[in-house]
Amino acid sequence: MAGLTIHRGTHQIGGCCTEISAGGHRILIDFGANLPGTDGDAQTKDREMVQKVFGSRQDGAVLFTHYHGDHYGLFKKVPPGVPMYIGPLAKNILHILVPYIDRDAPEKGSAIVEQMRIYEPGTWMTPVPGIRVRPLYVDHSALDAYMFCIQAEGKTILFTGDFRDHGIAGQVGRMERMVQKYVPKPVDLLVTEGTMLSRTGEVGDTLVKSEEDLGQRAEALFQTHKYNFVLVSSTNLDSIMEFYHHTPKGMHFVCDLYQARILLTAMRDMQEKRGFKEYRASKTHPTIRVLGKGDGRWAELREIRESMKYPVYCKAITEEELERDGFVVLARKNTHPDTYTSPFDKLREKFLDKDGQIIYSMWKGYLEEEHADKDLLRFIGGHPYETLHTSGHAYVETIANLIKTVDPKWILPMHTERADEFASIPAFTLWKDRVKVLHDGQALDLDEL
Repeated sequence: MAGLTIHRGTHQIGGCCTEISAGGHRILIDFGANLPGTDGDAQTKDREMVQKVFGSRQDGAVLFTHYHGDHYGLFKKVPPGVPMYIGPLAKNILHILVPYIDRDAPEKGSAIVEQMRIYEPGTWMTPVPGIRVRPLYVDHSALDAYMFCIQAEGKTILFTGDFRDHGIAGQVGRMERMVQKYVPKPVDLLVTEGTMLSRTGEVGDTLVKSEEDLGQRAEALFQTHKYNFVLVSSTNLDSIMEFYHHTPKGMHFVCDLYQARILLTAMRDMQEKRGFKEYRASKTHPTIRVLGKGDGRWAELREIRESMKYPVYCKAITEEELERDGFVVLARKNTHPDTYTSPFDKLREKFLDKDGQIIYSMWKGYLEEEHADKDLLRFIGGHPYETLHTSGHAYVETIANLIKTVDPKWILPMHTERADEFASIPAFTLWKDRVKVLHDGQALDLDEL
């Protein structure tokens, strides 16, 4: 008997965990935390989720689709005997990310990350007996994100995870060709994310259509001010590369040591192993300028650079150079304003009112009442700002194209607030009789598909 249960994620965005079982064995796809600021009001809180999944049985294997917290965030709670798998670049990024976010956490996660196993795109693996999984590399705002093609007891499931086709890795119909090549037919069940189904009005309003569009608009914005503060996630590498390549000649592209380590790690993998020219060093900015004085992090940065076939150079920058030439800086909020003044705070205080601007490149919800991030709002400080962002998730037409390509017998939406409306969305009405909607914890018997 084979079954599928979405423990959390049928009617919400983030906090995901899906179980697929066969012959008494199981895999878990993602073990994510609720989105920041939502756990208190969530139907299933994070602590309840741990008990729900691992309270009565501590077996199986966990496969993470990518490194966003709403997909891997509960990794410290996975029992020691349960193996965890993640993509190779994603693991390298977590090596840098986890110690940073764990600075004030009583329970550290670096040793757990070190023990994670890696999977390779396009290669079948058997994490538990009776269940085969083929990871398929997809475009997402997190690099090294994966769909999973899963085979269990004669059934084929395509689990999309978070995906899109309008970023660097999704160009020129790459996803459609990949699915046609690597997903065996017939597909019995397509489990698809639907994040953007409740955010369709944002496209063309607060969202630009693609990463390429973002880069072109960024260049025009940067030319209007001398001092540019870009509020962007340090792991949203596609957007960061667009900001980097579109920094005007003569200005400095600036980040801190933490961001530089992530950036060089991504550039090493994406240009040397995967051949994406967009991740090569800029000819107009061959040296990335870095905030921060010498400590062990500079040594770590040099180690990454020296491991690159095509090295990208980093050099500390002075305040005099910043003032004289202007800059595009990847800025971050300060989560400890009472005890710490960040270098970004100092730059903002000195340059923003001279000829500066803030460019906001994150989800608009973090500035609104329901999900308001007080630290982001504090950084903006009531100043006007430009919004320049593109979604990390599939647009409606992208999901429809995937359905058309795969032609699944059944479709199961998740990671969405509009699961109950999925079949009535005009782009999906052709397949409305194939749509199944589950609730969290409800089991689906795969033998009945």
